[in-house]
Order: sequence, then C-alpha cells, then structure tokens
Amino acid sequence: MRKFILLAVLVLVAMSLVPAALLAQDAPTVTVVTCWGGAEGVGFNGVNAAFTEATGIEVEHIDDRDCHLLPQIMASAGNPPDISAMPRPGVMAQMAREGLIIPLTSGDDPVMTMEYVAENYGQALIDLGSVDGELYGIVSAVSSKSTAWRRTDVFEDIGEDAPTTWDEFIEYLDILAEEGIPSLSLGALDGWTLTDFFENLYLNIAGPEMYHKLFVTHEVEWTDPTVISALEHFAQAVSPTDSRLAGGSDGALATGFIDAIDKFMAGEAGIYPLASFVRSFAEANFPGQTCPDDFGFFQFPTINEMYANSVVLGGNFFIMFNDRPEVREWMNWIAGAEAQELIATQETGPQLSANYNVSADVYAEPCDGAAAAMVANANHVAFDGSDLAPGAIGGDAMFTGLQDLVANPDSVAEVAQFIEDVADTAYDM
Repeated sequence: MRKFILLAVLVLVAMSLVPAALLAQDAPTVTVVTCWGGAEGVGFNGVNAAFTEATGIEVEHIDDRDCHLLPQIMASAGNPPDISAMPRPGVMAQMAREGLIIPLTSGDDPVMTMEYVAENYGQALIDLGSVDGELYGIVSAVSSKSTAWRRTDVFEDIGEDAPTTWDEFIEYLDILAEEGIPSLSLGALDGWTLTDFFENLYLNIAGPEMYHKLFVTHEVEWTDPTVISALEHFAQAVSPTDSRLAGGSDGALATGFIDAIDKFMAGEAGIYPLASFVRSFAEANFPGQTCPDDFGFFQFPTINEMYANSVVLGGNFFIMFNDRPEVREWMNWIAGAEAQELIATQETGPQLSANYNVSADVYAEPCDGAAAAMVANANHVAFDGSDLAPGAIGGDAMFTGLQDLVANPDSVAEVAQFIEDVADTAYDM
C-alpha cells in the first residue's frame, strides 16, 4: 500500500513538471503575436473568446511592443508563433522571401481560396498583402491616414462643401484665410504628421507603383519630377505661412500633433490633415464635442484623376507561420466578416476593419465607420511610406526636409536633394 501511495505521489510530481501544452493535447491551441496591449488587447481577447466558444480551439495571445521583431526572433529559434499581426509590410515581404511564412491562396491545398478573399476585400488591399504576386497577409485593424478634419461650424459659416479636388482644396484654404481663419493646423514638431501629408500627395500624383519605387526600392529618386511635384503641392498648401498656418511657420514647427488637434478644435484653424484617430483625441480633450455633429472629415483631395479615391493607411497583416488545421481555421475566421465585425464592435478597444462586408453602421462611432469604409472601398491603397522606407529616410531625412519646407516653402529643390543624398546611402545598408 505504501509503495502504491509513493508511486502515485511520484506520478503527480512528474505530471506537474510536464508542460501544460502537452497535457492539453486534446484542446488544440493557436498562438497569435500582436502589438496590442491595453484596451486593444482586451478587445482582441474578446474576439478570440468568441472563436474559442464556437470551435473549442484555444487562442494564446502574446502582445509585445516590438511585435514586428518577436516573430522573427521566435522563428530564428525554431519556435515561431502560429500567427502574427505584422504592422510592417516590408518585414512581411522579407519573411515571405525567406520562406518563413506561408502563402495563403496558392498550391494544391491552399489555406483559403482567392474567391473567399475577394468576397471580403478589395483588390487594392489584396495587392497590399501580396509579395511577388502571392497573398501572404490579411489586412486588419487599420487606420486611414487620408482624412482631413474640419469643424462643422466653420464650414457652415463660409458656406462651402468639403473639397474633393486639389484645386477646390486650395480655393477653400484661400477662403478660410480671407475670413481671417488660419487655413491649416499642423503638428509639425512631430515630423511624422508631415510625412503623412506628403505620402497622400505623392500617392495622389504618382500612384501606388511609383510610391513603392520611391519608398521601398528607391528606383525613383527624390529629385524625380513626380517627387518635385508633390513637394511643390506641399509648399502650395502651407504658403503663405502667415495666413495658411496656425501660428505661422514658427508656431506650426513648435506644435506637437495633440496640441495641433486642440488648436483645430478651438477654432484656431480650419482644417487639420491627419489620420482617423484624431476623433478619439478630439472628443477626449473637448467633452461634449462629437463627430460628425461638431467636427468631421473629408477624404484627401484628388490630384490626378488616374488615382482618384486613393488612401494611405496604417494597419496590420495577419500572417501564418505554421500549417495545422486549427491554425487554418483561425486564419479563415479572422479574414471573414464575422470576426472583422467583432473587431469593430468590441466594447473595449474596438479597431477599424478593412473588410468591405462590415457595415459602417456597426461602429459605435459613426466617424470610425466612415473611415473604415473609406479604406475598404478605396481604388488605390498604399501603406505608410515612412514605415516602408529605411529609418534614415522615413524617420530622419523626411522629418527634417519637410520641416525645412514648412519654414521655407521656396526650398523645394534643396529639400529634394537633401533627402536624396541620404537615400543614396540608406538603401545600400
């Protein structure tokens, strides 16, 4: 009897040392890495709870601020996650070419059919998730960087509809200045606000293919006529700086992006060209002011009709490392309208969906729904260019060059040459 009891104790001790994953082999688990902690993490966990309830498949969510690096580290160690939400398409492309992630719609037994993908996403978004013609990433949790914010009362006062073309946009800036209202609020102290503005200009002038060649491959130089045109449009928007910019060029260059939101909301400027997340900051800082009743946005104006309805976005691409039935099931589910609607409607940490079967009406905030619909229905889409480019360009030279252009709108040629000089070495590293 004592031997039996001792044996039972040893068995229990041994079992306590066995990893839980081995003891739970009857309950398959999918591991997903994201950058989403805090409220967004809570929301994503809610989405996964619905999947587990429907399928019995557990989801282990690992959130890490360096989520673009963690999957690469795990893969290099021979233990990649099953899925990652990748915020950098350049890293996705690198891993695809290294054979670390799985193509989704090709081969004899694809993870999902292209028909299924096309039923949920526009071609521009499919192209954005593709590498060398193969689909690797499903875009999700997006933000539009092609929103230009305006106050409703200012529009009503001057009796003008939102501009849809560049010429109308410039006319509107002139009308604001004539009314004694600075045309633009710019958070130019934060250089990325200016890179977003430039990226919209370049996409609308030159289109997605040239955009890729400028930011990703440097086949297009910063002194190219298309780049000069975009910089000239930038200069046209901010000049003359004393009437076009809240606080003039010096004021704009001393203002961060949140303070620029406050200036815009306080009526110190007519328009603030910045991403769709402005709504949450504006409503938090100005209680009682709501979108779209008191303020709202219009889509960045068309410059070249060939590239009308263009959108620059930020977001994540769900990519797949391991091919097991439960991983395939999660991947197909997260791509579909049911999961994407859950992402958009979580009480805590909702995010915008690019799936065009998710109605704008499901969003708790109408302006969020409108921004999501803008992305889902875009004809031409590009990812944030400064995130695609080497850091020396996207995080340094572009910041400095565009800030110089705010200070001196006549310096287009000098700014273009400055960024190109940096690019000459940045893309060789």
